[in-house]
Order: sequence, then structure tokens, then C-alpha cells
Amino acid sequence: MPSADFSFLAAFLIGLAGAGHCFGMCGGIASTLSMGTQSKSLITKVAIQLLYNIGRIISYAFFAFILTYFFSLSFELYSALSSPIRTFAGIILILTGLYLIGLNKWILRIEAIGKHIWKFVSPAAKSILPINTPKKALMAGFLWGWLPCGLAYSSLLWVSSTGEPMKALWLMVGFGLGTLPAMLLTGIFALQFKAVWVKFKLDILSGIFLVVFGIWTIPAGHHGMHHEMDHGQMDHGQMDHGQMDHGQMDH
Repeated sequence: MPSADFSFLAAFLIGLAGAGHCFGMCGGIASTLSMGTQSKSLITKVAIQLLYNIGRIISYAFFAFILTYFFSLSFELYSALSSPIRTFAGIILILTGLYLIGLNKWILRIEAIGKHIWKFVSPAAKSILPINTPKKALMAGFLWGWLPCGLAYSSLLWVSSTGEPMKALWLMVGFGLGTLPAMLLTGIFALQFKAVWVKFKLDILSGIFLVVFGIWTIPAGHHGMHHEMDHGQMDHGQMDHGQMDHGQMDH
């Protein structure tokens, strides 16, 4: 697997594994969407939730395309930044995983950096409250895609290191779709979803996945694991020592 060969499935699984983090970061927003509409119809509430999340996924894809396009403008810039970007993305994924497991809270410090950007966006986001129409739900999703989120940050950096804007866009759609089940369940069945998540300790399983994938994302970790796999697959028994010309070996 080449170092920059990222799959749609991997992006989807990152989003899926981050469900616990999504619950903490965006659960409150998702819940208020259901309360914002005057309709008691489940279909209407689901439609509002779905449009909000479509707007959020569009926001992720848009940022991924712009960021990757910026890096792709210069081959020298991309070559210089590709490895550091992947390393930083891997570190954020690891910290997010450790946070879900309950071992470390450093990811909250990184997410706090995003608050400086959010303070410029939040007035526009708040101006469309209450979210009681499909149009407002779609707009809210796009604006709240700017919320400080380590999982989204790492994914944006991860896909941007491909250097291919359209591929990065598609991968972030995969990431967004991975977060969709958790966001929909949080918005419609908040208490029930949280109870199930805690009961089966899904935070720990998700955290372990993110830590492992974070290590794989870091170039040094990826190549180290790849080297060990390649070395382990060498069949030394099939080496024909008889064909080795020991006379030409430089002792």
C-alpha cells in the first residue's frame, strides 16, 4: 500500500469510529435541531437532521478541496509539507483515540485553537436560529462544519496530503458519511444512543482503532509496520543457497 494511497473505506471508518467524539462535540447541536422544529412528525425531524448533516458534509468536502488545491499548486510545497502534514494528522488521530479511551485530554487543547476561527463564524451560525426550515438546516450544517473538532482536523490534513483535490473531496465525503449514523442517532434518540454507547464500551473500541490508524498514518510508523510485514513474509526456506556465488562475496 503506497504511503498516500488512502481509501474511501478508511475515511468512512475514521468517521464511524469517532462517533463518541461526535456525540460530545456536536450532540447538543444535533439535539436542538429536533427541538427547533414545531412539527412533532418523526419524518420532519429526520429530514431536518439529514439536511443539517448534508450541509456539514458539503462543508468538509469544500474545505478538503480548497486545502488540497492550495498544496497542489506547487510541487515543491507539496513535497516539503506532505510528510509533516501526515505526521501531524496521525498525531491528532492518536490523541483523539486516547481521549476516547480516557487516557489523555491533549486533543482538547488542539481543538481550542479552532475557537479563534469559530468566533468569526458563530455570529452567522447563531443568526439562523431557530433551525425550523430545510434551508436553515442546510445552512446550519455548512456553517457548523467549522466547529473546532480534532477528528475533522486530522481527516482534513490526512486527505490533503494526497495532493489530489478531487480525491481529497471524495475522501472527506466518506469521512462525513461515517459520522452520519452517530449524528442522526444523537439528534433523534440522544439518550438511548448514549446509553448503548456506554453499555458496550464502544468508546474504547473506537479509540483503539483511531490510535492504530493514527500510527499507520504517520509516515515513519507506516513504513516501519510495512517493513516488518515484508520481512516477515520472506520465505528464507526458499532461498537457494547453492546458487550463491560465495567466491564473489567480498569478505
